[in-house]
Amino acid sequence: MSVTIGNDQQSPLPPHEVSDPPSAAVKAPWRAGAIELPLVSLFVGVMLFYGWLQSSEGHLTAEDGLGYYLGIVGSVLMLALLLYPLRKRISGLRFIGGVRPWFRIHMLLGIIGPALILLHSNFSLGSFNSTIALICMLTVAGSGFVGRFLYARIHRGLYGRKAHVREFLNEAGSFKEALSTADLNTSDVLQTLKDYEARRLNSTPGLIVGIWRAFTAGFAGRHIRNRVIKEMRITLNDRAKNEGWSKATRRSLLSTYRCHLDSYFAAVARAEAFSLYERLFALWHMLHLPLFIILVLAALAHVVAVHLY
Repeated sequence: MSVTIGNDQQSPLPPHEVSDPPSAAVKAPWRAGAIELPLVSLFVGVMLFYGWLQSSEGHLTAEDGLGYYLGIVGSVLMLALLLYPLRKRISGLRFIGGVRPWFRIHMLLGIIGPALILLHSNFSLGSFNSTIALICMLTVAGSGFVGRFLYARIHRGLYGRKAHVREFLNEAGSFKEALSTADLNTSDVLQTLKDYEARRLNSTPGLIVGIWRAFTAGFAGRHIRNRVIKEMRITLNDRAKNEGWSKATRRSLLSTYRCHLDSYFAAVARAEAFSLYERLFALWHMLHLPLFIILVLAALAHVVAVHLY
């Protein structure tokens, strides 16, 4: 690959006129409710830590007193988790509120409910049916954290709108355009980036291969980036000798191009990771509801066994 030079009678734009790459870390606007989840998580974490420290004191028992009622409240909150998927799928439930507020409630209940159940059990295993119910509850809670992680990766923030891979590709396209702001002919460079983008994004590999490619995207992009930078450095050095540029001008132009390339490869990597997270979230969605149904059945069996036997 080589980078050719444009008309020798022209001179490139001064460094201060070359468009600066947009920041890769644009801060998302603050949204109402965005702080509630971290605060509730912190409070629940402190509560669980204190409960664990006091678990050997015997203050809480699952059979009676506060421990018994914590189990009831925790079970009701876990059952209330069904209200969000029901509201999302049944239009006749609009009277209970919008989908987004119920999603926020769903997130909070998914933290508070399991915490109350853990306090109810006093961090210990009991009978066979209670052990099965506790294991199911912990499995569903862990699945919820995984789903929350994947959800946040394909939305603009935890409570934001769903993103689209085209947004990241548009960012990558804008970065490629920025590489042509000077009169250096970068057609070979742009073709190299186009080929790289096609290899990374225009195919749908298997899930395992997709995970591997997402984790190795940085290495693949770095290899192409270093090759492009090497070619552009040679071109700029040759042009600097012909035009009499200062070293500061040459370094500034190269630094600007390097920033554009870094932003481009970051955008392609985000687009590739986004596609993978979408597939993982769809797979998680297929598994989460059956796990929750198993939890409900195990909890009902536990309640019946406790009160009948």
